[in-house]
Amino acid sequence: MKQREENQGKQQRTPGIPCPECGFFIEMSIYSLLSQADFKCPGCLLTLSMDREVSRPALELLQKVNTQMDNLEKHKRFDI
Repeated sequence: MKQREENQGKQQRTPGIPCPECGFFIEMSIYSLLSQADFKCPGCLLTLSMDREVSRPALELLQKVNTQMDNLEKHKRFDI
């Protein structure tokens, strides 16, 4: 029960998905989604694979979001 509560709290702060097999939270950053095709559940070691061809439109949009986030971060550091 405690693991599930910790898992739910983590889900609210960190991007990712619950494992479809065991429910353990699998962290997935934008960078990892753009650079990895497979994700391994730390709870049950299930490997989730992404079909990059089918996911191409979503990955292209995600790349645009990532670029804009990088640009925003660069501008935040600029002191006037």
